[in-house]
Amino acid sequence: MPQSRETSRIESFSDNVFGIALTLLVLAIKVPTMPTDNQPGYLLEQLSAQWPAYITYVISFFTILLMWIKHHVMFERIQKADHALMFLNGMMLLPVTLVPFPTSLLAVFISHPQARYAAALFAGTYVVIIGMYNLVWAHITRMNARQGVVEDARRIRKLTRRLNVCFALYLTAFGLAFIEPLACIAACFLLAIYLALPELRNSPE
Repeated sequence: MPQSRETSRIESFSDNVFGIALTLLVLAIKVPTMPTDNQPGYLLEQLSAQWPAYITYVISFFTILLMWIKHHVMFERIQKADHALMFLNGMMLLPVTLVPFPTSLLAVFISHPQARYAAALFAGTYVVIIGMYNLVWAHITRMNARQGVVEDARRIRKLTRRLNVCFALYLTAFGLAFIEPLACIAACFLLAIYLALPELRNSPE
């Protein structure tokens, strides 16, 4: 499906935002400070103590990476963008740029009594991103209908259901944060796997 010049510019801008967000995630992992004396095993202890940062980094990296892939899938459907799509796409990228912050916050507070708030912000950020994905997807569907673009209705319904399921599951993970933060993190990890399944099966999704 040929793309217009403005659509290519939107994709290029979005790719840059996703790339920057992915790069900033590594800031959650800190370089250990130098010891005051030659303490045996100091470096390994400091590195192993950062296990929460490694877990949250991996979850966020793969989740954003998969969302970038699905963003590409969405924009493959477009022949010509409108101004509303440009605005909605920008609003979708806003929470994407926020992801490094809750990732770092959760890495620090994962063992703290108030970890549930950090976990809620972590999962809540993905709830907003998926919610915005749904809005962009719905707008593209309506826009294509107005422009007379012929699409596979069955495939569109299938992908729409998948986005709705993702939104519901991330909302569940958000709720879990207030009950058991580690369960919330596990749910976010499993959701990253769920998002990856179509790509691992070489699906056109």
